[in-house]
Amino acid sequence: MATTTNYGWDTPDDTDLVKDGAAAIRTLGSSIDTTTKNLNPQTTTGALAYRSATANVNTALPIGSAGQVLTVAAGVPSWATPAGGGKVLQVIAAYTSTATTNSTTTYADTTLTATITPSSASSKVLVLISQNGVGRTSTNTYQGCNLRLLVGSTVVETFMRLAGTTDTQVKQNFAVSYAHLHSPATTSATTYKTQFAADQNESQAFVQFTDSVSSIILLEIGA
Repeated sequence: MATTTNYGWDTPDDTDLVKDGAAAIRTLGSSIDTTTKNLNPQTTTGALAYRSATANVNTALPIGSAGQVLTVAAGVPSWATPAGGGKVLQVIAAYTSTATTNSTTTYADTTLTATITPSSASSKVLVLISQNGVGRTSTNTYQGCNLRLLVGSTVVETFMRLAGTTDTQVKQNFAVSYAHLHSPATTSATTYKTQFAADQNESQAFVQFTDSVSSIILLEIGA
């Protein structure tokens, strides 16, 4: 009995007398059906097939999840979530123009705040702050305004101290820029905000003076 070159299907020899044509056709048809199924093992929408270790037999790879990419693991195709190292995964921006004053050394919110929910616990968050209309008024010397960054209720860093030496009433209006790279290590919503305080109780610190606009931008950076 002759066989086909690639799949080994049984076929009659040239000298064979075909006694039962129907049976021969069924045998050949069954062979074709089995081989075709081996080459197309997918049973779900979007699945892919790849060559398995067995000759003329494919293996089905189920469809991946949203955002995944096709890669190779252990020598065979697989789906994986891209690492996204160094890429900006999302951007959150917030603004405030609410003029706010503080005449004490106790820190108070500047009304500048933004919240981000990292897509991965390994991501970092680049915090970009432009705090505008910053200053203080004072009749004493060496008094100023302090600014600090918080994540939730945790102080990250005091990033500005504005001081003056004039012994008369002083009004200063500054724009303060600040950047900080933070590792939240969570996929929960994380809030960043700034606070300010007067350097001494006799001094009145202010932010968003004359309704100037302050901004905070949060960029999630893939690890």
